[in-house]
Amino acid sequence: MKKELVKGYVVYEGKSQLNGDNIVAIVTLSSKNGKTGNMASMWIMNSDIAPTKASKEGRDESVCGDCKHRVINNGACYVVLHQGPLSVYKSYKNGKYPTITDISLFEGMKMRFGAYGDPSALPIQILNSIKAVVKNNTSYTHQWKQDNEMLKRFSMASVDSIEEQKLAVKNGWRTFRVTNDLSDKLDNEIICPNTTKNIQCIDCGLCSGNSVKAKNILIEIHGAKKNKFIKQKEVTIL
Repeated sequence: MKKELVKGYVVYEGKSQLNGDNIVAIVTLSSKNGKTGNMASMWIMNSDIAPTKASKEGRDESVCGDCKHRVINNGACYVVLHQGPLSVYKSYKNGKYPTITDISLFEGMKMRFGAYGDPSALPIQILNSIKAVVKNNTSYTHQWKQDNEMLKRFSMASVDSIEEQKLAVKNGWRTFRVTNDLSDKLDNEIICPNTTKNIQCIDCGLCSGNSVKAKNILIEIHGAKKNKFIKQKEVTIL
């Protein structure tokens, strides 16, 4: 019988740094995402309940923290839970992903920290060890108000307004701001190179926090729930 190809690995099973619930972090080795390119992807999710159910019941706090875009907050999260996250969760429950402690396996790879889930849910030592061996990474956190100095090294503060952007920058973060109007670009921002030059994340490498000396990133809202984001923004302004 042909040996099944390993498509990913469990890199952490333990308590969430956000609320203490049981979580798992899984790195899958390939991606068909047209924007990111074929990067390795880290999925961070509740290990006791499927991400679709966790989202509906508000138990995704363990991996999303207080993010305003959670379903329970009637938010505009672009992640389609019944696709990638649910598929990865099912494979995890079926024992498809071996657990590893030898992080050198990822040496030279380009990795997306958080295809689903906020990297701040993980112990910083896990992230540091992976960051030390990968060629580059992308990473975004909505938990930037925690002012996590170590996370700033390789994660962007995910912000949703000019006011949040200014506050995050003041606190030492590089930012990734979502907008419905690219004309509001600030002097310390550039529009995402995927938008302007069709460069995939795997070849860009700008969204890796303070490990890169570059301007902050601005991107137009995308995903199936972008209209909900626009309405949220209008309510905030009013």
